Amino acid sequence: MTRPTIFVCPHCGQALHESQSTAQCSEGHTFDFAKEGYLNLLVAGRLSSSATPGDTPDSLQARRRFLSAGWYEPIATAVQELLHNANGPVLDVGCGEGYYLSHIDADSMYGIDISKKAIQMASKAYPMSQFAVASSYRLPVDDSSCAGVFTVFAPHSFSEYQRVLIPGGTWVTVTPGPHHLKEMRPSRDDTVEEREQRRSEPPEQATQAERLQFTLHLTEEAAVDLFSMTPLRWQTAAQARPVTDVSVDVWIASGTNLM
Repeated sequence: MTRPTIFVCPHCGQALHESQSTAQCSEGHTFDFAKEGYLNLLVAGRLSSSATPGDTPDSLQARRRFLSAGWYEPIATAVQELLHNANGPVLDVGCGEGYYLSHIDADSMYGIDISKKAIQMASKAYPMSQFAVASSYRLPVDDSSCAGVFTVFAPHSFSEYQRVLIPGGTWVTVTPGPHHLKEMRPSRDDTVEEREQRRSEPPEQATQAERLQFTLHLTEEAAVDLFSMTPLRWQTAAQARPVTDVSVDVWIASGTNLM
């Protein structure tokens, strides 16, 4: 017996029909399930040769340790509350190793990420959800198939949200506020000032938004994990560094598909 899925062929957009080991569309494009149970729906050539294929294995392990310890539980709870009325499939765009998706209560849950390692980890940990390696800007997801779509600290496309959401479906994003992790960030310069200005308002597409702020008092190990799971790890030359007392400042924004 095959299970229903919102995933479609990334080549032609036709529905995928699953067997025990493969998924195939009516045009004959076939995709094998990995041993962990996920599909690789990332089409070769759609990323530039210089593009980074998602988080590294080390950063993903740091992310799993940090998130599993509950440090970002308020963020997960806020997302969960905004999607608790979703009557249908929910999709996590840029799901990483699956932590935030694991907090969602829905009949069917899906996650995509550009990182193959992230999807391997998510599939192993949460076998009741369906996962695929894919681009957030060209979702291999059927039109009007999702009751909810969300993204936490990951690239996303609002036009793709609108395409895959059912009428009345809800999208949620979590994006940094102006003071997010400010204690770990590089010394202030014009670039920092510009970034803080951009982050001072929620996404313009939002119909409602809440600014969630709290302070973490981390262990030294957790501070290193938090630093390692963010882009700050590439900025050590600019004096970015892990610290144990750090500010969390995020926008929890949402909107509805009115199509």
